[in-house]
Amino acid sequence: MGIGSRPAACASCGKRLNRKSWYYRNGKFFCKKRCFVTDQEKAAAEQQKAAKAEAPQAAPKEPAKEASSTT
Repeated sequence: MGIGSRPAACASCGKRLNRKSWYYRNGKFFCKKRCFVTDQEKAAAEQQKAAKAEAPQAAPKEPAKEASSTT
């Protein structure tokens, strides 16, 4: 992989990537493993926040139960 085909900055912190050391995971380039872990945690938190926001709206309303005594 050539230097011109990868981004020049870390996907998490925006720090310039050194020529000798860079970390590639899940289609993104990071300056260190710590930035990758931070990015994963941030994405998980956003996903949970989105799931919480959608949960009350997506919950179907239960119809009222009718009590019938046929004994």
